Parts: sequence; structure tokens; C-alpha cells
Amino acid sequence: MQQPQPPLAQPRSTPEPLPEAREVVDGIWKITVPIPFPLRTVNVFALVGKHGWAMIDTSMGTPDTREALWKGLERAGLSLDNLRTIVLTHHHPDHVGLSGELQERSGANVFMHPIDEDAIRVIWAGKMSERFGRVSNFFSQHGMLPGDFWFTQVDPDVMRNLIRVPPHEKFTLVNDGEVITVAGEQYRVIWTPGHSDGQICLLRERDGVFLAADHVLPRITPNIGLYSEKDRPNPLGDYLASLAKVADLPASIVLPGHGEPFTGLAERTAQITQHHYDREKQILALLDQQPQHANRVAEQLFSHRWNNSEARRMAVAETLSHLEHLRFSGQAEQHRTSDGLLLYSVV
Repeated sequence: MQQPQPPLAQPRSTPEPLPEAREVVDGIWKITVPIPFPLRTVNVFALVGKHGWAMIDTSMGTPDTREALWKGLERAGLSLDNLRTIVLTHHHPDHVGLSGELQERSGANVFMHPIDEDAIRVIWAGKMSERFGRVSNFFSQHGMLPGDFWFTQVDPDVMRNLIRVPPHEKFTLVNDGEVITVAGEQYRVIWTPGHSDGQICLLRERDGVFLAADHVLPRITPNIGLYSEKDRPNPLGDYLASLAKVADLPASIVLPGHGEPFTGLAERTAQITQHHYDREKQILALLDQQPQHANRVAEQLFSHRWNNSEARRMAVAETLSHLEHLRFSGQAEQHRTSDGLLLYSVV
């Protein structure tokens, strides 16, 4: 029997930076703050204009995150008094957690894609249990036993400090190709579904500054997962198309949501694309042995990386995105067993 191949190595780069604040482009500050997730830090970008400034993503409200953010803003000479705009690139908690509080304190306008603005209504504004109950049921048919979600272990009052989003009426919804004014500059909105269904990036066309959110990261590949039958059905297909969409942009520098700024956007998108095709070859080799559900495939690919149900869920979701991409491309097929499990096999 063929043995599963070892996990693919990610392209090497420098370690994730410690919390810091520095000007990375004239008038653009990168404020790196800690988060209680495996990536350890997230980048908040402050875009400084003549008549105020803008924040790209907001991190979340843990005590050490708040401390690092306030110190970073102080170092950049910024205060909430002249925060005019908040851009939320996608709905994940480490990118939107403080958005409600900051918007309320500053009165800033908030830009977001309508898909992910709708997602934060469902996930972070009162329907959390409904959403994650659906997610649990979805994963159970793919062989994953129910497990705790991290939010269920947090007191509701504490959760409100960690993650609070603005009310719907405070948002300006933006779509692919729109040009918006942020801190006195023109940025083109680029919709890049994959990591989330409604993620957006921003391109400053006058000089090629590319705010890439979690779409293209320098050190790792972002999690591309399928979490529910109500999500877009082929997230990896979306993601690969979104990579191709940005590969040839005239980006002078890439400012990512995690990790250090970098150049060479086309080369990095090619690396990530090849990573996913290599991963699919691994999965097809496993399915060639016997039909398997997503949880079993994920165990063979990722089990060395998970130590809790949240990590397992992300691994199964990423595996599912590859399995469904293979199914959509006609290389794998799915069938349901008598006990309700969904198995994948090679066509």
C-alpha cells in the first residue's frame, strides 16, 4: 500500500514579527499586534492623509492587542479623533473585532464587501449559535465528531469586548472594481473570494501599493476552507481564480494581513498555486487506496498540527475545499453511505 507523503513545506521566510509599529510606505504605518490564534499576530494598517487617517482592519479586543494597538497609534502620532475611514477586508475575528468600538468612538465610515458584511451579521451579531450549529452538522457528515467552538468557552461579556461590529447602517458596501477614496487617495477594490467569500484587497493604482489582506501571505498559505453548505460551494476554485486575478497587478509592494511586506506578487501567487495542486496530488494518492471521508484524509495530511477541535475543524475544512475542487474538476466523486457519511473516491 502506498504511504501518504509528508506534509508539503511552505516557502521559507522570516519568522512572524513581534508586535511593532513602523512606517512601511510613505504615509502608511504597519501596526502589528498579538492575537490569541496560531498565527500569533495580525497587521493593522494606518493610512495617513492630510485631513484624517484610515484604518485597514482593526484586530480584536484582547488586553494585549489593545495595548499594542494604542501604543502603535501613539507612535504614529494618530488618535481616534481624526479617524475618518475603516476598511474591513473580511469577516474573521482578528480583522473585525474592534471595528464596532472604534467606529462608535470615532464616527468613521466603514467599507466592506456585502457578502462578508452579511457574514458578520450572522456570526458576530447575535446568530452565532445558529451558524456554528449548522457548521457542526455539516462536518459530522464528513466524519468529524462534534467538538467545542472557542467562543463557547468565553463569557458573553468578555466576548463583547473581544468582538463587536458596527450596526448595518454604518457600513458602505463596496463591490469589485469600485474606486473608493481612503485617506485622500484613490484605491481600487478587488474582490478575492477564497479565504473568505467576501474578502477584498485594495490597489493604489498611482504607485502600486497593494493591500492584500489574507489573500496573499509571504510565509504561509491562508486557510481555504469549506465550512457550510450555505457558503460558496467551491472555495479553492474561487481562491485559485482570485490568485490569477491579482498575479499580474503592477504591485510595487504587497502589504499582507499577516507577516512582513514583500515584493514579487506574481512569483508568490505562482508558489501558492503550485502548493495547492501538489496538495491535490497527495489527496488523489490517498483516495486511490480506498474511498475516504474528509476527516480521515485530513488526519493523514494534518494531524501533526492539531491539538484542539478548532485546529481539527480548520484542517477538515481545508481538506474539504480540495476534495470539492477535485469533484468540480471531475477528478473525484462523492457518495453517501448507509449511515449518512459522505465519502470521496477517485473517478
